[in-house]
Amino acid sequence: MSPDVMTWTLALTLVAPLQPAADRCGPEARAALEAVTAAAARGDYAEAARQAATSDAPAAGCDTLRLAAWSWHGWNAAVAAADRGGSPEALAPVSAAVEAVTALGPPRSPAAYVAALLRAAAAAAQDERDEMRLWLEEARAISMRLALVGAAPAVPFGIDVAEGELWHGVDDYELAEAAFTRALAATETPAAWRGLARARDRRGNRAGACDAYRHVADALAGHAAPGPLAAEARGYLLLCTR
Repeated sequence: MSPDVMTWTLALTLVAPLQPAADRCGPEARAALEAVTAAAARGDYAEAARQAATSDAPAAGCDTLRLAAWSWHGWNAAVAAADRGGSPEALAPVSAAVEAVTALGPPRSPAAYVAALLRAAAAAAQDERDEMRLWLEEARAISMRLALVGAAPAVPFGIDVAEGELWHGVDDYELAEAAFTRALAATETPAAWRGLARARDRRGNRAGACDAYRHVADALAGHAAPGPLAAEARGYLLLCTR
């Protein structure tokens, strides 16, 4: 276990139980958070990031929205860093995001959950699977703890969708499929169905992928802003026969 993970784990065991913070988020901030969550659920990650970033400054004082903005900034930076080989320079924005979100809450908080996810994403960008797994375990432990006293954290994703995305990113499609299956057992979203579809496709299960993409298409049919997954599903379904 790395020193960072050991330090993080020790902090989790020593800190007092999380106390709910006062809600300083006004109606505009809460509406923005709902828009961010909805965009992420339908798989429009670019729109989720845009909504969070553009709404953050006007809603100063809403730490939940600030957390959402930094979470998407860090997550997207990690995805981009993976395309550049996970170099230290490419991962610098992820480190900045981890530092920023860590300041927004103590261990066992939604901020700690996001920090663990971003560390996992940074490890994935470097193809450090063991390190990624350790940080995912930390994120899951925090998520489970928070779910005992309220809602499980969902920024930028719930734990199962996040895990599915990261395992897919390091080409372990069996674990990605298992994670997205767990996510769908809890809440069916176009993003989770799309994750399952991609994992099944990579594992050679064309029929299963077609079924999952049909769920994506059905969920987004008639949506005012269907986002990129609607087009992706339509394109894949051209290869499918019922």
